[in-house]
Amino acid sequence: MGKTRSLSDVTALRDENVLRRVRHLGSARDGLGEWQLQRKTALALIPLSLYFVVSMLRLATSDQSTAAQWLSSPVPALLTMLFVVALFAHALVGLRSVLLDYVHTRTRLVAAELVMQGAIILLAGAGVLAVLKLFLAR
Repeated sequence: MGKTRSLSDVTALRDENVLRRVRHLGSARDGLGEWQLQRKTALALIPLSLYFVVSMLRLATSDQSTAAQWLSSPVPALLTMLFVVALFAHALVGLRSVLLDYVHTRTRLVAAELVMQGAIILLAGAGVLAVLKLFLAR
């Protein structure tokens, strides 16, 4: 006599096959953290951007030594470094979500993410080091 499968066995087998197919598509574990990071950096960028734009408008007519002197004081240096870090962290999360949405080949996705992360780390590091150089040169 052949075994007859119950409805629960068929459902379990189907669910196992579906799980096996989607297992390698990535997990949703990091989604909430990235969403929160993007929202937090967006909120941080509002006052930091306003401060940075107003500061640049005030310094637009000054010479280079005045701008360097301004950036050598602690508060402007700290706020500028926070602006740079928040800006690049926000860009990293946003660009990563764009890549995940529009790059469908795994190899291209990994390559694009590595290039993007490398560029962002390099640019953010250069920005912070430039501010630190002016701050420490006083």
